[in-house]
Amino acid sequence: MARGPKKSLEDKIKEKEELIQGLKRRIKAEQEELDALSAEKRNQELAAISSLIEAAGIKPEQAVEILKEYVEECKEEQSA
Repeated sequence: MARGPKKSLEDKIKEKEELIQGLKRRIKAEQEELDALSAEKRNQELAAISSLIEAAGIKPEQAVEILKEYVEECKEEQSA
């Protein structure tokens, strides 16, 4: 069975370079999509925390102080 003419090394190199460039573009697009999904997840988590704070009837500043105290207590327990 006859095949087409054998590709030169230069043609093979060019094809591989093009393939790699295409894959790099694909990776970049996938990374952008991953970043967008991560940001969306973070926003949902922050919205849930905000709703909890609001439902508890405390101000954001109070929530920060409560969390700081909690973190400090946890550090003290770990040190003991």
